[in-house]
Amino acid sequence: MLNFNCYIYAFLLNFIFTFAAAFIPDGRFGHSSIHIDSKLYVSGGFKFIDAGRLNLTNEFFYLDVSKSFTTTDPNSMPWTDLTFTGGPDKNSATACSGNNNSIFIIGGNGVLNSQPPPFVNQFDINKQQWADVPFNGCGLNNRVAVSCTDFNNGLISIFGGCTNTSGTVEFINDLWIFNTLKSSWGISIAINAPLPRCNYRAITLPDGNILYIGGNNSTSLMPMDNTTSGTTPPGRQRFSAVLTLDGRIIIFGGTDSGSTFFGDLWILDINTFQWSAGKISNPIADLNLSGHTATLVNNYMFVTFGLLNNESASATIHMLDISQKNSYTWVTEFTPNATNSM
Repeated sequence: MLNFNCYIYAFLLNFIFTFAAAFIPDGRFGHSSIHIDSKLYVSGGFKFIDAGRLNLTNEFFYLDVSKSFTTTDPNSMPWTDLTFTGGPDKNSATACSGNNNSIFIIGGNGVLNSQPPPFVNQFDINKQQWADVPFNGCGLNNRVAVSCTDFNNGLISIFGGCTNTSGTVEFINDLWIFNTLKSSWGISIAINAPLPRCNYRAITLPDGNILYIGGNNSTSLMPMDNTTSGTTPPGRQRFSAVLTLDGRIIIFGGTDSGSTFFGDLWILDINTFQWSAGKISNPIADLNLSGHTATLVNNYMFVTFGLLNNESASATIHMLDISQKNSYTWVTEFTPNATNSM
């Protein structure tokens, strides 16, 4: 009987240890994220070691949004860690798919005082393998703080960003097209291109045009009213933007020149190109974020991690119910395959 009890205790201890070792990501900002095939992937970014000290991470993981969970209970969230695959340690990069089999992490900063990281890293979702995508010889410079857009034909576009090839930060406004099916690059000669900028957001519209929102250059924030009407949001950088199925671009958070963090919500109707302030029925006190990401999953906008202030980062996913045009609500319970009423 004594041995039998020992086996029971050993089994229980092993079960408790296994359960406690479930992966729960730390807070971070400057990461990239993308939603593919019921998985919300997160790559890289900065984590705080302690107050004021940062660590660049190559952590790579996903949240399974085919399962139910509660954001206030981290142990209920179905995270899976893929860091063992050897992803890039980057911040201020951007993620696009181009096709449903690969994730492309484009641009971004690497480890300080080291060789620049590969401009494009490709992750094969099926094989769970990383590869660097070459771009030498095409005239494309490495750059950071860009926002990519993808199309249904396997093409990805990137515009502008910041580069530091000569020891001085340069803001650029060229437009490049990446063919993910051929791994080839081409430059697009755009007429009346937007001003050079970085830390903006790019949205592909249903008609195939690309809308560039906000950002900054060396001296100022970009205006938010070049092609729009209505009450205009304050200029900002490092915010998030998503496009809903019914034609709303929703932007959240960001920062001005680094001293003021925003927690406001703004809506751009792409049918009228008119801005309006979003009304959140249950605002969260002090939820002012910069360097976060936002992704649409069913009726929800997932606001993932982000910088809360100059010394702390959020380890939380905040979910905003966006099913109603005139009122938005923060929620904590997620049920997959909710009816989409947008």
